[in-house]
This record gives sequence, structure tokens and C-alpha cells, in this order.
Amino acid sequence: MDALEFLQKGGVVMLILALLSVYAVTVIAYKIQQFLSANVFSSHYIDPTMQLVKVGELTEASSRLQPVRGPVARIMRTAIECVRNRNLSLRSREAEISRVGAQEIHYLESHMRGLEMVATTAPLLGLLGTVIGMVRAFARLGEAGTRVDPSMLAGGIWEALLTTVGGLIVAIPAVAAYYVIDSVIEKVRTTMKDVTIQILALEDNFLRNEEEQKRVADEERQLKTQRQLHAEQRQFNEEQRKAMLAQQQELLQKQQEQLRQLQDRQSKALANKEQELHQNLKMQENKLRKQLEQHDEKLRKQLEDQEKQLSSIGGTAASTSTLRLLNPTYSKF
Repeated sequence: MDALEFLQKGGVVMLILALLSVYAVTVIAYKIQQFLSANVFSSHYIDPTMQLVKVGELTEASSRLQPVRGPVARIMRTAIECVRNRNLSLRSREAEISRVGAQEIHYLESHMRGLEMVATTAPLLGLLGTVIGMVRAFARLGEAGTRVDPSMLAGGIWEALLTTVGGLIVAIPAVAAYYVIDSVIEKVRTTMKDVTIQILALEDNFLRNEEEQKRVADEERQLKTQRQLHAEQRQFNEEQRKAMLAQQQELLQKQQEQLRQLQDRQSKALANKEQELHQNLKMQENKLRKQLEQHDEKLRKQLEDQEKQLSSIGGTAASTSTLRLLNPTYSKF
């Protein structure tokens, strides 16, 4: 029995199943072409791009993704651009990434409901055709009356079962294709979610690194300021010390000058006193000499008077020796 006869035996239900099978084959062929054009089965660009993102080369990573087609590449480009645009808030970034991801998944899931409908409806249509065929077979048996032929019943039954076979033939490949395609879409969805989480996590690391770098820069700036203040304070202290030392040296010089002047004045006063004392001594010496001379003169006069008296009394020699004995000062003369 060829295909045309098979369709004729199944009737209208078999024709519907044939149309469903054509639709299922068309959807399967379209999904294969869609996956190939979207690079669903290609992931060679993911790891190199993520390495660039990890080291902070976001511009290079985005440029490498430009010629790549596919949902994963597009969601990666979107996430990288959101990370680069610091003006967007976290909620805006997540909303944009979710929007692009939903568009890509919706594109991949196109016609999946039709394929699911074929996989679900084909067995039911086959069963419906079998039931209709059984009804027709028993109706013919009823019309035959007492002239019932068992071959007539058997022929009606096997013709009715052809729709069940046709429904299963259409449904089994449709179900298998549906689950295979759905697993591919789920894998793409998981990959998109993973790369998005990694990029956003790297963004958090970048922010933390920037905050850490900012904190370190602030600490270095504070340390530099403290060092500068310390240097200025040390320079100020050094200048103060030099100024105080200069003042002390100047004061010491003034004190030394005053001491020198005092010593000069004392030396001059001492010299004056010595000179005055010397003059006084000389004056006293002169005065004493004069007094001695006067005293000697007076004694001389007295001696002369006594000698005159003695000479008048008893002779010059006796009076002179007597006077020398009585007055030892006379011997000086």
C-alpha cells in the first residue's frame, strides 16, 4: 500500500494528519535553519570575551562581539554596554538586560507552540479517525443484517486503525523534535543567564575595586597631606629653633659686650684707683718727706741751738758727743 492509498484509506482525518506532518516538518526545518543562523551551537567566542571583561577591557570585548550573531552574543553586548554606561542605575540595567533576553528567547521559541500542538493533537486525531472508522464499520454491519461477513468487519477495523498509526507517526517525531529544540533553547537561556550574572558580578568587582582604589587614593592623599604638614611643622620648628638660637646668640653677644664694657670700665676704674692711690702714696710720701725734712730741719736747728748752748757751756767736742748719745737721729746727718 503506497502513501496515496494510505491517505485515501484514512479519509479526512488522515488528510489533516498529513497537513500537520507537513507543518511539523516545516517548523523543524525552520528551527534548524534559525539555530544555525543564530550561532546557537557556537560558543567559541564566550570564553575569550569573558577573559577581556575580567581584566576590564570592556571596549575590546564589545568590539569583538560586534560581528557575532546570536542571542548569547547580543545579551553579552547589552550587558557590557550597560556596565560601561555608568549613568544607568542598577534597576535600569537589569530591566534593559531582561528586555533583550526576553526578545531573544521569544525569537528562539517562535512556532514552538505550533509544534507542541502537532505533537499533542496528532494522536488524538488518529484516535478520532479510528473511532469514526469503527463506527462506520459497525454501521455497515448493521446494514448487512443477517448477511454478516467477518471479513467485512475485519476490513473496517484495520482501515480505522490506520488513522491511529498515522497520528502516532506524526506525533512521535514532533514530540522528539519539540523536546530536542526545547532543550537547546533552555541551554541558550542558561548560558545567557550565566554570562549576564558573571558580567554584572564583574561590574560589582569593578565598583569595589574603584571604591578600594578611591579609598587608597584618599588615604595616600591624606598621608601626603600629613607628611606635608609634618614637613611644614618641622620646617617651622627648625626656623623657630634657628630664630631662638640667633636671638640667644645675639643676647649672648650683647651680654659679652656688656661684660667687656664692664670689664673695661672696671679696668679703667681700677687703673684710675691705682693711679689715684699711687698719687696719694706719692703725695703722702712727699708729705712725709717734707715732714721728715721739716722735722730734721727742726732737729738740726735744735741741735745747732743746743750746740751753741753747749759750746757756750763747756766746749764743742763734749757737747757734740753728748748730743749724739742722747739723740741717735743725729747720726744720720
